[in-house]
Amino acid sequence: MSFPVLLGVADSTTKDFSEAEYKSWSGSQKVFQHYKKSISTLLDFLGMKNETLSSEITDFVSIEAASLGKGGYGHTVRIANELGYTGMKAHVIDLGGASVTGAIGQARTILVDNPDAVVLVAASDIPKSAFRQVSDLKMVNETVCHPEFELDNGATLIAMYGLMMKRMMFEDGISLDDLKEITQKFRSNAIGNPRAFYYGQEITEKQMSRPISDPYPTPMIAIVTDHGFATILVSEKKAEEWKSKGLIRKDLKPLHLVGASHAAHSEYFILKGGFDSPSRNSAERLFAQSGYQREEVDYAWIYDCFPGQVIQQSAQYFKLGKKEVVNALKTSSLKLSNGKQVPINQMGGILNYQAAMSISAATGLVDIAVQYGLYAQVADIGKVPAHSPKVSLLGGNGGIDSINSIALFSSERPSSDRKSRPPELSPLTLNKPGADIGEEGVVWSATTVNMNPGFSWKPPYSLALIKLGENRFVLANIHEKDGTIRKSGDELQYDRTRVKIEKEGRRWKALLL
Repeated sequence: MSFPVLLGVADSTTKDFSEAEYKSWSGSQKVFQHYKKSISTLLDFLGMKNETLSSEITDFVSIEAASLGKGGYGHTVRIANELGYTGMKAHVIDLGGASVTGAIGQARTILVDNPDAVVLVAASDIPKSAFRQVSDLKMVNETVCHPEFELDNGATLIAMYGLMMKRMMFEDGISLDDLKEITQKFRSNAIGNPRAFYYGQEITEKQMSRPISDPYPTPMIAIVTDHGFATILVSEKKAEEWKSKGLIRKDLKPLHLVGASHAAHSEYFILKGGFDSPSRNSAERLFAQSGYQREEVDYAWIYDCFPGQVIQQSAQYFKLGKKEVVNALKTSSLKLSNGKQVPINQMGGILNYQAAMSISAATGLVDIAVQYGLYAQVADIGKVPAHSPKVSLLGGNGGIDSINSIALFSSERPSSDRKSRPPELSPLTLNKPGADIGEEGVVWSATTVNMNPGFSWKPPYSLALIKLGENRFVLANIHEKDGTIRKSGDELQYDRTRVKIEKEGRRWKALLL
């Protein structure tokens, strides 16, 4: 079998364009220029002419830019035509923040089916340029929050992640100081990288002390930047043919893509109920199908839109306890079950590097490529520790753990004795939202929302997940016995504070008993 290989990775940021010219472009022009720049830089790195790619390309996998607000098939074809590519098959991936790893998985599927394929994977998004108002957060909230069971209670994307983290802190003994240490460590990984968004910027104590939604202040929330990326995948046989013909550099050492998988759960937080995640199943499928073991991984990039996500997904990918994961993450590493110490997110993750909305995991693809000498702009990123991994894992999350994509790379060709096995999957159930008026339950998690632009209430206010009978959940605001809304989620005792459910319009109220 001729395995799929990745030839190289390039990306583009606003730093690659003149400020005046960049400001003069429309949103569509910016998206296109990021495509063009990333692909051009990649081809220069590979020693490949654009005319060669134009004649050889069979498949183009792209990700539609969320910032442009367009819908429907055609984005990939339009971009390809503008780039001068025709005659290829077009594929568009839409898995939210999981799209980049999903696109890599799509390329693998194409190449397993047709080893002669030449697959260009490229995309860009420009959320920072297209969205200029504070109301952008309002738009994001309206996109990710359930219109009937979440939005009218003042739910926000950050508050949802806050609820998830607060429950994790309660169940696993994780402290705010733990989260601060992890955040500081990830910043230190990126602070000397001129290409990073937070180049040279230390986190201040003042920034850490102002949570937008408990427990998350701004340094613990993923940045949103303009970003583009490009990579090419072919079979190892095709790569050798290209080398022999002088179509690419002869000293290039392609990276084997030995596995890819993804799993999806509910679009909305409330339908997940108890924070169920598809990350455990996506990883289980990956390792079961590839024939690799978790303990063989030498390096990993884990999606870190919030510290809670990198904790949860690290634990689920590698079957580790969350508290031990927390302690390891303070050194930007993971300690696997066999005692191996695995470095992760050496470029600072999406908390610090560059991360557009629809292609945030491109940050991780760059991070992985750096470790194998396959990043086109290595001279621009300062000193990043090189760990010479044999096996690396790339993760991707679609937001509040709705979608999880994952890929596995190896510097060596997989041996023929690797056998797939049936995956041991965990069931993902859906919560039945809503409650009967007067129904009683207990506070399961709670947060204090300190910022929600565009909402009718002035923060702060409380937001809680209430556990009802039969393991059901409803999102509600906490109210005192006299009916006034409780401003803070503090001092509520999880699994013990009892409430009675009432309803006001479409807003769910939890009255303290």
